[in-house]
Amino acid sequence: MKKTACMVLKKILYPRIQYIHVKTLHHTTNNNYTRVNLSRGFGSVVESDLPSSATLLQNNNEAKVVLLGTVHFSKQSVEDVSKIVKVLNPNAILIELCRQRVSLLELDDKKFLEDAKNLDAQKIKQAVKGQGLVSGMLHAMLLKTYADIAKELGVAPGGEFRRAYQEMKKIPGCKLFLGDRPIQITIARAFQSLNVLEVGQVLYHLTTANPKPLNKNQLEKYKNKDYVQEQFQEITREVPAFKKIFHVFVDERDKCLAFSLQECVRAVQNPRVLAVVGMGHVDGISKYYGKMKQEDIVPLLFIPPRPFYAVLFSKVIKFTFYFLIFSIVYRFFFG
Repeated sequence: MKKTACMVLKKILYPRIQYIHVKTLHHTTNNNYTRVNLSRGFGSVVESDLPSSATLLQNNNEAKVVLLGTVHFSKQSVEDVSKIVKVLNPNAILIELCRQRVSLLELDDKKFLEDAKNLDAQKIKQAVKGQGLVSGMLHAMLLKTYADIAKELGVAPGGEFRRAYQEMKKIPGCKLFLGDRPIQITIARAFQSLNVLEVGQVLYHLTTANPKPLNKNQLEKYKNKDYVQEQFQEITREVPAFKKIFHVFVDERDKCLAFSLQECVRAVQNPRVLAVVGMGHVDGISKYYGKMKQEDIVPLLFIPPRPFYAVLFSKVIKFTFYFLIFSIVYRFFFG
């Protein structure tokens, strides 16, 4: 059993936490680029040099690890990445992405904003192709939410990850690591953690809720961990089923990200590591960092069997479709 678990981890998780190779992205290195802070030495990083949204996770002779909490649509978060790079001069950068979302690193901001304005059913259908009915609906709603925020704020998502990638290319020998669990696994596990009443509750809330309009000043509030926690508590009071969803989307991924960060530190010599993640993951990663083992992570990479109601629901839809086709053909020939 232990051997099987390790093989699964190697196939599913380990490839995600390797640095991005030249074949994956156009990785160019400027050999003439010199970091001005190299002269400060390996032991010079102090917390006062870092933005307030950053946490110095490890600061000893074995490693320097800085965890930056970001807001995904914030321009200030993008600048925070560059500020930390100047202070830390990292030789590894880990970001909250998986291979399925790595194209975000080469996203053309103008094109994304244009696509967001013209998001239609065909584009959503292509994005969720191959997923189950309800999982696909949840993914589609997530895409629509991102598109709406981008239209409202005029900022494409993932700017801090693109900045981290750009900074990495300027530093000779620096590697980029993808630390997150595949998005399809997360969505499937979230859906399958709910019973049929909870699925209905969540879908009803997502389709009827009127989100509060965002502005750039309000967005910066999400850099405050207490404010983020208050938002979690508010929505779980309104819709208790979201507790299960947050457990999968936040706590489980905190563990995966913490494990990936541990592996990232192990993979480089004299590690100086910058981890760039959403603010909602900072507390969890800080809690789990240095404590995660392979056997803790393997169960989080499996998709549980589909619940009975989901199988029944899909069969009802399929046979209803067949019945309608049969009815049309029968009326055509014998009606």
